[in-house]
Amino acid sequence: GSPSLPKSLTSLPHLPCLPPTVQPKVKITPTDNVESSPHNTLLICTVNRFFPAGIEIKWFRNGKEEPKVWTTDLIRNGDWTFHIEVMLETNPERGDVYTCQVEHASFEGPVTVQWDLSLLSNI
Repeated sequence: GSPSLPKSLTSLPHLPCLPPTVQPKVKITPTDNVESSPHNTLLICTVNRFFPAGIEIKWFRNGKEEPKVWTTDLIRNGDWTFHIEVMLETNPERGDVYTCQVEHASFEGPVTVQWDLSLLSNI
């Protein structure tokens, strides 16, 4: 048959080097103190602790992509992972569903987090 690897090679413990990919934590934080327009809400999609740096983040409202978003620069965490925030200024109405979609090498497909007005405590 074909030559097989010696047993000692296959049973080596994994060296504590950098993992190939690290899955980020994704969360949406609403904030009301939008100076430009007081009626609007700023939705911040925070994507934290991911590796490698390449990442794609989109905002959707009711399934439609929102083109006007602000993205921070890639922020390096204290270790070798990255952090980024994508902000959407909007005027949410009842029934609107906002979705932050993240594509990253650590995910098998796009990962989404949803937000709507019912998640605000003051309603």
